[in-house]
Amino acid sequence: MRLIVIIFLGISLHLQGQLNYLKGTWQGIITRSGQTPKQGTAIWFDFKIDPATGDLKGDSRVETPFTKYFAYKTIEGTVKSKRELTFKDDFIALDKNAGTDVWCILGGDLEYNYSTGYLTGQWVSKECRQGGQIIVYRSKYELSRTDSLTLYHSWVNNLANDIERGWNAYYVRDEVMRNFQFVPVYFDHDKDILKTQFDEYLTRMSEIVNSHTDLRIKIIGHTDSNGTNEYNVGLSERRAERVKKFLIDVGVPADKVVIEYRGETDPATSNITTEGKQLNRRVDFEFI
Repeated sequence: MRLIVIIFLGISLHLQGQLNYLKGTWQGIITRSGQTPKQGTAIWFDFKIDPATGDLKGDSRVETPFTKYFAYKTIEGTVKSKRELTFKDDFIALDKNAGTDVWCILGGDLEYNYSTGYLTGQWVSKECRQGGQIIVYRSKYELSRTDSLTLYHSWVNNLANDIERGWNAYYVRDEVMRNFQFVPVYFDHDKDILKTQFDEYLTRMSEIVNSHTDLRIKIIGHTDSNGTNEYNVGLSERRAERVKKFLIDVGVPADKVVIEYRGETDPATSNITTEGKQLNRRVDFEFI
């Protein structure tokens, strides 16, 4: 009997944890049908979820970018699974608008995509006879419940650009960057020819660099101990430049690529053996 109770409690806690997955603050863009993200309006959600029942209550806020106009609303709804919920506006608690413009009472269904990190879905408003799309991501900020902006609206433009580029949410991109495993690119003796076996690896690296506006890549060229130091400095530079050219050719802006060349002065291992020299004929990388 005790075992049954323990199993039941374990299952219950697991289900409650799943239903609570979408709680917290989200920020993003709401668009009407036919609008692009750059034409949309800022939207915020603060979801409060009862993990025992899946009942959802909370707040939402819409803001016209780069203006003082907004509407703060209360919402209710239901969490259908770990990644799905439905919501509807309850009423507008506070708002400011321009002239005869009105804020709509709306509702919709949202679904979380683990790959992109976005919570997305459709919304409709019977009151305004409109509909469209919502795309939001987890926020580090608190939703404003006053006439003060939650956050300066430059983030709306940044998100619209990210969406148009097909980029994932910033925290998904950050995780990919943190988990990326650097490996050296190796060269043959006295050569600076880039081997095609590294093309896929370097292309993945370029995608990570390009998906972060503030990220650059450092390329560090090396050689083994054969030859003079002066010659090896030049050879390590040519190797680094060869890799730099590849990254630029696949779309990395030149100002996001930094090179260093160290000749034979920074070996990965001993140059005594043939195998050791092979491991020293390389280019290393680091994000900066």
